[in-house]
Amino acid sequence: MRKKDSARVAPSELIGRTDELARILGCVAEGECCSVVGVSNIGKSALLRALAAGATNPGHRSQVAEGLVVYVDLNLALQMTEQGFYEAALRNLLAMLRDRSANDRLVAAVQKAYQTVVDPANPFLLPLAFENCLEAVCHLQDGVLALLFDEFDEAFADIEPHLFVRLRALRDKHGRRLCYVTATDHTLDEIRRERQAGEFSELFEGHTYHLGPLLEPDARALAHRWAAQVNAELTPEDMTFLAERAGGHPGLLLAISRVLAKSRDEALLRPAAAGHARAQERLDSDPNVRLECAKLWSDLKAIDQEALMSALAGGDASEALDSLVQKGLVRTTSTGVKVFADQFAEFVRRQAMMRRREPQGVRIDVEAGDVWVNEKLAPVLTELEYKLLLLLYGHLGKICDKYRVVESVWGESYIDEVDDARIEKLVSRLRDKIEPNPQDPRYVITVRGRGYKLVSPG
Repeated sequence: MRKKDSARVAPSELIGRTDELARILGCVAEGECCSVVGVSNIGKSALLRALAAGATNPGHRSQVAEGLVVYVDLNLALQMTEQGFYEAALRNLLAMLRDRSANDRLVAAVQKAYQTVVDPANPFLLPLAFENCLEAVCHLQDGVLALLFDEFDEAFADIEPHLFVRLRALRDKHGRRLCYVTATDHTLDEIRRERQAGEFSELFEGHTYHLGPLLEPDARALAHRWAAQVNAELTPEDMTFLAERAGGHPGLLLAISRVLAKSRDEALLRPAAAGHARAQERLDSDPNVRLECAKLWSDLKAIDQEALMSALAGGDASEALDSLVQKGLVRTTSTGVKVFADQFAEFVRRQAMMRRREPQGVRIDVEAGDVWVNEKLAPVLTELEYKLLLLLYGHLGKICDKYRVVESVWGESYIDEVDDARIEKLVSRLRDKIEPNPQDPRYVITVRGRGYKLVSPG
């Protein structure tokens, strides 16, 4: 099933988030700076793009007093430096002015500043050109100038702090005529704590909004939209499955939808393969599903990870769960802690199991793509070797038949093309890299006539 990345949905296609959008649009209308915080792939980019698109629509333009709302994706900055930051901001500002057919004097001023930033005669002209540009915009057009900085984490963490001192000074100079909106995985004071950065972070006090998973009706609507793009239909049972496994996280919803679609297509060819049961078997070993969970996990601070593992194990971690509740990853109920998605809860339990295990055996760091054997880094695996190990790792101790191996490693279209000898050669190459003695394997075991399985020592 072909679908778009949830974090990159076109502005006009935003589903839900009406309250968050209204609050942020209200801030921009008043010239207030605000910060949008949320875990990986929760939809921050979609929200900011919708904000920029909404502010240019006639029905919303009066709300921002005919101002300019400029979306700047810092992932597209040519380099993560002061010059790269200014270039990205002015490039998008210039594009918006041209799109809106702004007056020639204003376009010329921004064009001149942009050329200076791209090719400055000396480094002192960089900040001066940027400041003169914003000065011109604030004086030559009505309303607020709002700069929406998406993917702001790396820029705020790595660029020299004097950039943010200047941004603060520009805000102080122009007041409510100039405001910033940032989108980050963590709050600004968590990313950078030094005094100069802290002065910039003060601009967002009282206007920091945490973006959680979509509400269930919105998640259902998003899933139906993706299905409609490929002329597929989702049954009520499908939606219940997705709601339980993805819990309204757009990135996880997309990854699990793809697994579900593949399982349903397979069921048409092999009726014995039940859709939801087959999909459930695949989820733990699917690289996209695992990657989404790994991103969520790596976003958490160590104290949050420990609290989550403790809570799922039945321990008392209520005092340490506040930040997780704020992020929308857990909620407390009368029966205990409920993680927002069953798939992520199972991922967290596996992380806890890995930490309790003896240091012997095979372990995969999904986020880094590294493979460890007996606490030693294994040689780099090829793509096919890694896919095979990931499949077996996701079904630790269980037999994976040859059909499943071909399907997961080469793809379903190769079912009739990959013979036993080719599979055995791949298994042999994998053993050469992870087994202490490939001729007497301890971990990747052949179950004659049935398939292969990965086992723990002993």
